Amino acid sequence: MCMLLAALVAAPLSRAQTPDATFELSAGTEEAGVGYGWASGMLYYRDESYPFRLDGLSVIDMDVPLEAGGVVYHLGSLADLDGTYAEVEVDPALAGAGFTAAIENEHGVLIGLRSATQGLLFQPSLIGVQIELVGTPQS
Repeated sequence: MCMLLAALVAAPLSRAQTPDATFELSAGTEEAGVGYGWASGMLYYRDESYPFRLDGLSVIDMDVPLEAGGVVYHLGSLADLDGTYAEVEVDPALAGAGFTAAIENEHGVLIGLRSATQGLLFQPSLIGVQIELVGTPQS
């Protein structure tokens, strides 16, 4: 029973799942002593584009703008994207496809992170990554 509960709480990002949405990260800044951190992104969900704000995600030892993005799973409703995300395990098959980190929020939304920059290591904050939708859909 305990093993089943643990599997439900922190399910690893798996290649077998079909993503509900994709996203791109942008508008980042250099963070002294940490590297490069993002402040916003664009979610592509059900043929619409939605801007979002994020806080608490950076990359280690990089101080230049980087292209990054990924996939979103278990997004039953757009409102479920908002929340605090914690780091979870990345399935080895997805790690081979360039995913270097995964985060999950209290609604069960799972995000896989990757970058065109090979070897990039994402660093989620220990207090969590905050994501919040802002504005209206963009065409």
